[in-house]
Amino acid sequence: MELEVLESKHGTKVVTASNLYQVLGLPAHHYSANARKWLKDLYEFRDGIRRPQPLRDFAKRPRPGEPIEDFFLTLELAKLIALRTNSKQKLKYARLLDLFAQNGQMNLFHQTTPTDTRGRSRTAA
Repeated sequence: MELEVLESKHGTKVVTASNLYQVLGLPAHHYSANARKWLKDLYEFRDGIRRPQPLRDFAKRPRPGEPIEDFFLTLELAKLIALRTNSKQKLKYARLLDLFAQNGQMNLFHQTTPTDTRGRSRTAA
């Protein structure tokens, strides 16, 4: 099973809660309870610590006739959820979600000029 990243009409990249749950290898019989818990927990988003907000971080996925609820999750929320699970695959998928969120470009560390103890830039003589 692979993680499926979908794109909305507005260009927002999302994953479904059910797909995330499956790729993380979590027990299927706990899906409904865990999905509800995911949407009520506190997370450290880029803009602060808060609960996920409907239509900002997640949206209900319409599935007429299906007995189990499913949700579209933003990549940021999906990454935060993945890191909180007990899955052995959580780091792999959190990194993958982070990569997709950055349009497939690696997040390289900004390299600065080394400084000496007085805060001055060192230059080669």
